[in-house]
Amino acid sequence: MLLTRRSSETSPASSSSLVTSLARGLGRAVPTMDRRAFLRRSGLGVGAGLAVSQLTLVKKVQAADAAKAASGDKKVVVKRTVCGHCSVGCAIDAVVENGVWVRQEPVFDSPINLGAHCAKGAALREHGHGEFRLKYPMKLVDGKYQRISWDQALDEISAKMLELRKSSGPDSVYVVGSSKHNNEQAYLLRKWMSLWGSNNCDHQARICHSTTVAGVANTWGYGAMTNSYNDMQNSKAALYIGSNAAEAHPVSMLHMLHAKEIGCKMIVVDPRFTRTAAKADQYVRLRSGTDIPFLFGVLYHVFKNGWEDKKYIEDRVYGMDKVREDVLAKWTPDKVLEASGVDEATCLQVAKTMAENRPSTIVWCMGQTQHTIGNAMVRASCILQLALGNVGKSGGGANIFRGHDNVQGATDVGPNPDSLPGYYGLAEGSFKHFANTWGVDFEWIKKQYAPGMMTKPGMTVSRWIDGVLEKNELIDQDSNLRGCSSGAMRRTRRRAGSR
Repeated sequence: MLLTRRSSETSPASSSSLVTSLARGLGRAVPTMDRRAFLRRSGLGVGAGLAVSQLTLVKKVQAADAAKAASGDKKVVVKRTVCGHCSVGCAIDAVVENGVWVRQEPVFDSPINLGAHCAKGAALREHGHGEFRLKYPMKLVDGKYQRISWDQALDEISAKMLELRKSSGPDSVYVVGSSKHNNEQAYLLRKWMSLWGSNNCDHQARICHSTTVAGVANTWGYGAMTNSYNDMQNSKAALYIGSNAAEAHPVSMLHMLHAKEIGCKMIVVDPRFTRTAAKADQYVRLRSGTDIPFLFGVLYHVFKNGWEDKKYIEDRVYGMDKVREDVLAKWTPDKVLEASGVDEATCLQVAKTMAENRPSTIVWCMGQTQHTIGNAMVRASCILQLALGNVGKSGGGANIFRGHDNVQGATDVGPNPDSLPGYYGLAEGSFKHFANTWGVDFEWIKKQYAPGMMTKPGMTVSRWIDGVLEKNELIDQDSNLRGCSSGAMRRTRRRAGSR
């Protein structure tokens, strides 16, 4: 069945450029329209209506504010904020009435979430008002928790820490930070531990994306996502490997689905058929942990067919000739099939899709990083992008989907056991720099540490349990761990990715 427009009249002008552009798009003269196009345009119409409701939110609040002011009550205000559930960074308009967050709306002019919420974001208000949220200190007394004052909690905790320090030294305490902390909190935690006199501090990015930080930094200098979520709409092809974005980063999938509408080819590589795979143009099943054989199997066909970006490699890449030699000699189709279970035709098709549709991007998440060889997997992903000349280009690069909202910041300036903020390392010169920054005497900081421990890395979050259970003579510090403090360690594994 075909639908014919009766006229080409444009919709009335709107106060919002977004609504205006939507109206203009809906009002273009289109001779005929099939059912699929009709449904798609109907969706745009609904989006325009939602945008109008978003634009009137402030007016509604202003009207409510006027009514409150007339009755002598406090103001009603809209606070623009960012969702803290995951790394996507969706914008939220929070309506605050009499100092209480009463409702929220997704922000339509956000380049990230485009007026959308996922299920987690829609429940963001629960962080402040959830009935199960801990709102004051509790102490376990005779098997039951009792409410205590903040002063009592701070006094008892600090007294216990000083007791441990006196009896067992500064390294008897271990502190775990979090990527739920903002930059300032993460920085303060590392500063505090430095002044306490121990490097026994870390955060959960150690088992989240430390492999990415190291792998990407060792490949092109800095361990971070190279492009942005909304830039994926400029991609001609996208390879998802170890990422189930439809469930783990659902708002990011909006950008991929928009990209698909304008021709982006989507490839999903995963041992199981996920909701993300259901949206793929090509789904590749491989054995878990065999990302490198698969990626090098794709690279084999790139090199064999001369699809690499030769000028890009000549101008910007060092050592690709050695990679080419190794891949063509060792990762032949039969070896790739033996290791990963992916046949030659499949690898060839992936290589062809990535090569013929540039710029192409690669997306990975916890499915790559949380392996014992996660660092090497990350480097293989980066090498593929360098060979295709996709790094440093809009629509290309490495879109590394984090789990938490501040993995990168906490990693850069937070409580790392092997460095001071900004990856300064643990040399005395680094401590002297920060002693000057903090306005503290360097010699005083040095005396807070046990002899010889100032320039040695502390325990990582993945090994702190050994600091508790291992024999003391087998650990390189005066005492086993006797106290542990954990901050903001919320984690939902499903959020992190597939595999």
